[in-house]
Amino acid sequence: MRNTEKSFYGQQDGERILYVIRSHKIALIQNLIKVYFAALAVLTVFALIGYQTMGKTNPFTLAGFLLAAVIAFVGSLIAKISDKRSINYITDRRIIRFEPTTIFATNTRSLTWDEVVKVKTYPPNFLLKQLAIGNIVIHARTTVRPIGEDKPDTVTVDDIEMKYVYFYRDLGNYLDKILFTYKRKPKEIDLIKPFVAKLKGQRD
Repeated sequence: MRNTEKSFYGQQDGERILYVIRSHKIALIQNLIKVYFAALAVLTVFALIGYQTMGKTNPFTLAGFLLAAVIAFVGSLIAKISDKRSINYITDRRIIRFEPTTIFATNTRSLTWDEVVKVKTYPPNFLLKQLAIGNIVIHARTTVRPIGEDKPDTVTVDDIEMKYVYFYRDLGNYLDKILFTYKRKPKEIDLIKPFVAKLKGQRD
């Protein structure tokens, strides 16, 4: 079963999807830039070695072009596949994260609302903050940290972290609302409406 906007692998009977979270496209662009930079670096190294040892026309430069092309192609393919398969679901029962570990395998992490203790949001940097793009960390009840360590970007294996989330602050508040309702007013959980990723005043 493929994960889509309307259903996902392992979805329970009657489980409502309240919001589907995918990383903002700026994350894919950054990964592609890293791939192309690596390809350019390989080409540069091979070209310099070839020029210093054999002159302008040499097999090192050709080999560098071929290797750089392979790195760019394969790296781009992996980055796009990973971006497409990386997806998070917020439902009325839990938070589920599907994260590709390789192009063939995907790791699944799930936390029921009963296991969640708090939600934290933070921007990776000032520029992304201005673009309303940030990270959301869902902290599990089993999370254990060293004494005195409580940084917003501290994540353990029991937590779920969603990166490059658009409208991360509003979504964080929405998740807090679900958590509060689930803990304090469980009978009203069915009244929670799906999250709408729009500016305030533009949401129906």
